[in-house]
Amino acid sequence: MLKYSMHLNIVLLEASLELVPKEIVNHPAVIKNAKRRNKKPEETLLDISLHYHAMKSLENSHKRGRPDILHQALLVILTDPVIKGNLFIHTIQSKIIKVNPNMRPPKNYLRFIGLMEQLLKYGRIPINDNESLMEVTNLTLEEIAARYNLVVLSEKGEKINPEELCKLDEKWILGIGAFPHGDFSEKILGLAKKIYSISKFPLETQQVLCRIFSACNSILGWP
Repeated sequence: MLKYSMHLNIVLLEASLELVPKEIVNHPAVIKNAKRRNKKPEETLLDISLHYHAMKSLENSHKRGRPDILHQALLVILTDPVIKGNLFIHTIQSKIIKVNPNMRPPKNYLRFIGLMEQLLKYGRIPINDNESLMEVTNLTLEEIAARYNLVVLSEKGEKINPEELCKLDEKWILGIGAFPHGDFSEKILGLAKKIYSISKFPLETQQVLCRIFSACNSILGWP
């Protein structure tokens, strides 16, 4: 008998999602964008396409200001009809966001940006409903790694066929980077039970997800 669904826990690691930090909140580029959107500068998302010059002085600037990567990743994960599981976002500022598997992220990027600004300002979306679609939790990555066995995908990891990742049971969680450049921090690599690579080439976040989801759907017989 064919299965028509598969459980796969995922945590998107060091996601480039944050509000404009206080160090650059008074930069002209930040103020200009905030005024255009009728928002306070500190309540807007950090975005390298808008804040490139302002970001030059920030620590780890090469891994920050790319919320579009998270947007693309969520579209892949949350619109797949058969691959389900617990989903967390670990941000570059070490916030842990729990994502409701029933959430359908807006396909329009500008709407997504507004939603993420609301999430980081109020801690959850929707703000007033009993059931949240996304919520900033009090969890730490260490607690997630204690709850699950963490598998991290890195270019430097042991080579593995993506289909092998589809065989992970509910005790495991798959950690995929959601930042533009660089490697994982030593802290994250130290929490990993396994470190794997699914390609000899560098892959973008959505490419990693698409390869894994394609492999899992193939195992299911393309339901």
